[in-house]
Amino acid sequence: MHNLLQDIRFAARQLRKSPAFTFTALLTLAVGIGANVVVFGVLNSMLLSPLPVPHPEQVYSLDGNSSYSNYVELRDRNSMLAGIAATRPARLGLEVDNTAQPVWANEISGNYFQTMQVEPAIGRLLQPSDEHGKSAAPVAVLSYECWRARFHADPAIVGQTVRVNKQPYTVIGVLPRGFHGTEKFFWPEVWLPVLNEAQIEGYNWIDEPSDYNAWLIARVKPGISEAQAEANLNSIAAQISREHPDRDKGLSFKLAQPGFLGDMLSGPVHAFLWGIMLLAGLVLLAACVNLGGLLAARTADRSRELAIRMAIGSSRARLFRQVLVESVLISILGGGLALLLGDFLLQLLNGWQPVGGTPIEFVIAPSTNVYVFGLLVSVLTGVLFASVVARQIWRSDPNLAMKNAGGTSGVAPRWALRDILLAVQVALCCLLVTACFVSMRGLQRAVSTPLGFHPQGITLAATDLYLAGYSQADIPQIQQKLLDDIAHLPGVQAAAYANSTPMSIDYSTTSVSRKSQPLGEAERAKIHAGYYQVSPGYFAVAQTQFLAGRDFTWHDDKSAPRVAIVNRTLAHKLFGDENPIGQTMMSHGKEQIVGVVQDGKYQTLTEEPQAAIFYPILQESNTSTVLLAGSTLPSAQIVAEVHDALHRFDSSIPIFSLGGWSDELGLALLPAQVATVSLGAFGLLAMLLAITGIFGLASYTVSKRLRELGIRVALGAQSLQVLRAALTRTLMLLGVGSILGLLLGIAASKVLASIVYQASGNDPVVIAAVVITMALVGIVAASIPARRALSIHPMDLLREE
Repeated sequence: MHNLLQDIRFAARQLRKSPAFTFTALLTLAVGIGANVVVFGVLNSMLLSPLPVPHPEQVYSLDGNSSYSNYVELRDRNSMLAGIAATRPARLGLEVDNTAQPVWANEISGNYFQTMQVEPAIGRLLQPSDEHGKSAAPVAVLSYECWRARFHADPAIVGQTVRVNKQPYTVIGVLPRGFHGTEKFFWPEVWLPVLNEAQIEGYNWIDEPSDYNAWLIARVKPGISEAQAEANLNSIAAQISREHPDRDKGLSFKLAQPGFLGDMLSGPVHAFLWGIMLLAGLVLLAACVNLGGLLAARTADRSRELAIRMAIGSSRARLFRQVLVESVLISILGGGLALLLGDFLLQLLNGWQPVGGTPIEFVIAPSTNVYVFGLLVSVLTGVLFASVVARQIWRSDPNLAMKNAGGTSGVAPRWALRDILLAVQVALCCLLVTACFVSMRGLQRAVSTPLGFHPQGITLAATDLYLAGYSQADIPQIQQKLLDDIAHLPGVQAAAYANSTPMSIDYSTTSVSRKSQPLGEAERAKIHAGYYQVSPGYFAVAQTQFLAGRDFTWHDDKSAPRVAIVNRTLAHKLFGDENPIGQTMMSHGKEQIVGVVQDGKYQTLTEEPQAAIFYPILQESNTSTVLLAGSTLPSAQIVAEVHDALHRFDSSIPIFSLGGWSDELGLALLPAQVATVSLGAFGLLAMLLAITGIFGLASYTVSKRLRELGIRVALGAQSLQVLRAALTRTLMLLGVGSILGLLLGIAASKVLASIVYQASGNDPVVIAAVVITMALVGIVAASIPARRALSIHPMDLLREE
């Protein structure tokens, strides 16, 4: 211990004697380790941290949506589950301080909290005994954050009446801090009985067996495996299919880890976060390689000192321990700075609201795991780049070092370890830069990809007229009056409305079959399709192309025969190469197809072609209303005019979101944007590390060959010849590393393709951008050493000799 303390004191003195090296090392480590701390903090919160419920390993989500009737069948028939519950997100108006505020809620079955085994912070939670029938349980549970923010943490909140969609609800309890359900991103504020659906949303989908609007959460019994529980659910699904062949043919269920809408987002999110962790590790590796090169050069410069210490009796193991202590000391100091930087950045992430109007939250609190991870990475980093110089110490000859201590060599040195490290560092930098440009190119394609509609120049205003107190019978007339007001605003060229729009969070599916075929064929043809209810003129405003048939008219109302418009994918699935116009299908009833429109994107940018149906909203009214106004005027001007028009019509109408349609697509573009920002940051860090590494090696090479270069100048060498002698090796390493890194980046782009739409490393634009960037990195890094080499004056060197 005495020797260790002596080594620490000596290492501290050595670092104080070399402030430039110490500052460079600390800054490099803070960047490299800090990036890893931030990414691991996100990874820990999003993937590694379990749900805040007892025995979270027993909780699963069922992949895909389900009908309420199927939920009831699974609840009553299963033998492997301790519980299964239904949930559904909904927007509603919550009256606080006599003002209706738009909030997001979770509609849940009565056994939801029982299945989750959650205990209240105050009062009690919803129970199965509260389900007395439809709209028979006007009770509400508040999230902890809602209780504190909107009701000022009132300890007497239990028993108070709040108005939800202008209906009285009694608050029966408050959830514990930190519980927000099973989804990592979605944070509802109010929890209501799903049997009150008609009162909450104005449309009772729980009575429609063909409407798949429920998300199911299950808890398996202790000792039951995932495979056993899934097999039990699918045996029940087979029974349901036999009992309802016209509705649930081919029904099946799959258990998935909760947190990201089952497998729909789980796979891409897991792949992306682990991929980012890998890239952060590469940044750290580049930092280690950088410092390894600096330490190798520093050790070479200290060869005379080391030789003297060996000459007076110090062993090589003792010298290596000294270098190891020095390395670990500086890595721990750098790790401390990295933890401070990481904590600051994670706090910034906590306040990030990526998409307005949706309850997407990021709480990434630094935990003990994160700090332990940062400490371990710091120590391992110190050991790693200390081991780089172990070979130098073990192979050093003190006699030779003493003889060569007085001057610089006039012969170009052979390939050294620091040269190999620079090539590795450049390859890592080029890999990260390639990934950055691949993601940027993918984001560019994502923004310009065909969506099946054109959001540019269209303003959306989303509301729910039921929340303003309008009855179901009055909704069609109110919607048409609002449409008329919006259509006559100055600058508005076309207007329409719908219950929802593609690529919004409000997405519903229904089952579809071809009615004109015999029963067996109809069963095989039954599929699920996303559906929308739209007004006449919707396709003109959205600029969705008709492939056949006609648009809806104002005569397609409740008194007219039921009609529908389908997209190309659904038409082909139902009728193959037959003409679908005039054909009949079964979905919400018996509908005649009057039009076919182009395919589009309905949930995500990377989805395969999906089936979609559009119904005339006049034939089945919906209180959820999204007004669309097309205009060539600036978006801010139209937004203000639409807001004023809604306020003039009825100031009590809650506006959930108001803005350009392009802005409302933020949730769909979020993965590509996050990937681009993350990889852009890593690419920038890698470039900075590469610049410092190339600069360090080039400067070191020039400083060690000043005498040789001075002799060349004295003998008449031209500037180009001097540069070639001084920097050829550095530029060669830059070229080799860049080629290797580019090849690795092209290979890694296949992983990015699952996150960033149409990401490809084979894009000539990407390759050209990487080549130009690496060339600029080399020019910037080598410019100062090159200037020093060109400024050599032989007489100055002779005087120094």
